[in-house]
Amino acid sequence: MVKRTKKEFHNYNDFHDRPFGLKWGTAYAMDDLMKGVIANEEYALKNNAAKPRMSREEIDIVLSESFLKRKEVTLQLNIVDEFGRLVDEISGYFSGEAYQDYFVFEDQKIDWLDVRNVSIVDNSKWYKVDMFKSPKEGSLNTEAKLDPELQLEKDNEFYQPFYEEGETHESE
Repeated sequence: MVKRTKKEFHNYNDFHDRPFGLKWGTAYAMDDLMKGVIANEEYALKNNAAKPRMSREEIDIVLSESFLKRKEVTLQLNIVDEFGRLVDEISGYFSGEAYQDYFVFEDQKIDWLDVRNVSIVDNSKWYKVDMFKSPKEGSLNTEAKLDPELQLEKDNEFYQPFYEEGETHESE
């Protein structure tokens, strides 16, 4: 059996290389340092787009639907951080606790005047699509709902019909 000696580092010509017994003691800390640098860079570069401001009645309608149907909502507050950017959106469920000046959302008191936009989160799953549903069952008659002023007009001057095989095309 071979006996190994303890690794010792000695100073050479008054040059003290390492104050510790480990050669690469800081190598593992580089990962944490880089994660922090990347997180700081993402925070510095983020920019939350402002959604349209909603009235108190619109906010009430969305929050009541969220409460009654137990749907998740996102709140965009009209509060800016130290750099003048809008703060991140808050997601969660509304418990129904509302007062004259504020409401409670996810155990947090939020003033009505601080709310910029409220929207219901669409939690429909991608795999819940009915592949065998015929298109006529779920389709609505959209042409009947359209305003007559918004009907599509065919401009006969630029309209070119497609001919079936065997039909002849007479030039005008």
